[in-house]
Amino acid sequence: MKLKKEYIFIAIAIVLLIGYLSVRETDRTEYRLPTFSKIAVSDITRIEIARPEGTVVLDKKDTKWQIQPLAYSADSGKVNTMLEDLEKLSLTALVSESKSWSRYDLEPDKAIRVKAWAGEDLKRDIQIGKTAPTFQHTFVRVGDAPEVYHAQQNLKTAFDQTADKLRDKTVLAFNLEEVTEIVITKEGKQTVIRKSEIAPPPAAPAPATAEGAPPADAAVKPAEILWLTDQGKPADLSKMNRLLSSLSHLSCESYLEGKNISDLSNPISSIVIKGKKDYTLTLYAKTEKDATVYPSSSSETGSVFTLSDRQAEPIIANPEALIGNAETPEKKS
Repeated sequence: MKLKKEYIFIAIAIVLLIGYLSVRETDRTEYRLPTFSKIAVSDITRIEIARPEGTVVLDKKDTKWQIQPLAYSADSGKVNTMLEDLEKLSLTALVSESKSWSRYDLEPDKAIRVKAWAGEDLKRDIQIGKTAPTFQHTFVRVGDAPEVYHAQQNLKTAFDQTADKLRDKTVLAFNLEEVTEIVITKEGKQTVIRKSEIAPPPAAPAPATAEGAPPADAAVKPAEILWLTDQGKPADLSKMNRLLSSLSHLSCESYLEGKNISDLSNPISSIVIKGKKDYTLTLYAKTEKDATVYPSSSSETGSVFTLSDRQAEPIIANPEALIGNAETPEKKS
């Protein structure tokens, strides 16, 4: 009899435990993840990125993004990535409610707080921690709420940015097809190299076919491109193409904050590319003997920047290195 009662108590305990667990599990699945209002990339007009080291503010002016307060042009590729992440922002799971933020890099001295506005309306306000072990999620908090969630994207890479990293590093850009002349100045000596197009000789008419049908039109040959100095010496075509290609979309290493073009002296080399307008690039002597960059300026930006040794080498090289051994068409004939 005693054994039978024990079995009854055990059965009751099991039923109660199962009931408790089922209710507890139901409660866990009933929590609701915060949702974000829908917003299109084109609607966002302002982004604020607050990091422990400082705050970066981006404003949209017409179709361009600028870094405030000095209205520096922002890197469009990096800004577009941030905009897409803000548009698609979604939470997939609740991770913690315990306020143990340090394990997620969400404590105040590590978290990155991102706010985004559409006009006057604050549309996004999140704190970004470290990337989750999946590398496809990021630990985040919504505003000042204590809960930690999984966000769908790897947000850390997109938003862990300083003002310098976000600046557009393009300091010279032009269309290769528009270039008609370059002028290189080094040590006071000027070298002018002009583009010349030589029309191909007319093709001889092809004989009629056996059936008497007229011949098919011969393919028109493109004009021959030559680069000639003022003295009529031909430049090496491959070297000219490499030089112009490297300059047609030139990005600097970094900008020199607090420096103006008027502060620079001792120009060692400059190049003027003539096309729809004149594009000028000037390199100055290194400030230190062991420096690996050259202070530089460009007609396309009012800021002083640096170019690496590798970037500067084609510009500071002796212009005579561009002169090839090819003969002009007149000499060939």
